[in-house]
Amino acid sequence: MPIPEYCPCGTGSPYEICCGMYHNNPGTAPTAESLMRSRYTAFAINNFDYIAATQKLKESPDQTAAEIQDSNQKTQWIKLEINATEEGLEKDKTGVVAFSAHFKEGKHIGRLSERSIFKKVKGQWFYISGEHEVQKNTPLVNSEAMKIGRNDPCLCGSGKKYKKCCAVN
Repeated sequence: MPIPEYCPCGTGSPYEICCGMYHNNPGTAPTAESLMRSRYTAFAINNFDYIAATQKLKESPDQTAAEIQDSNQKTQWIKLEINATEEGLEKDKTGVVAFSAHFKEGKHIGRLSERSIFKKVKGQWFYISGEHEVQKNTPLVNSEAMKIGRNDPCLCGSGKKYKKCCAVN
């Protein structure tokens, strides 16, 4: 995927001065939330090497970038919402970030809601684990960047116009 002009993490900042800084220098995210946002952006632009480099999973500590890619290559990430944070600041050793990430897979849209756990090891934040729930066929929350016209094809992939499909609900 080409590098986006604006960062997919939702800050509204240019990619290069937002998550792009962390992608170019793994291990430099100063907070758990900044690491979480940069990981979301890495998923959105298919930077699976960054995902692998910024995690220390309890369940599968040796997970490779190729394995991450295999399980995520059909997912298009649409929007990130940060719901809550606990600790995870520059001086903390642990942190939790609760978020919702909207996605599209084929003709289906959905939302991944997760409570992610982060740990700082030798000055570097890592994703450790998360408790998540996936809801499929959820209403897509539109932002200014995702405006869709009434006569545009529906984002759900039904093949119908938006006004005759999801706009009705």
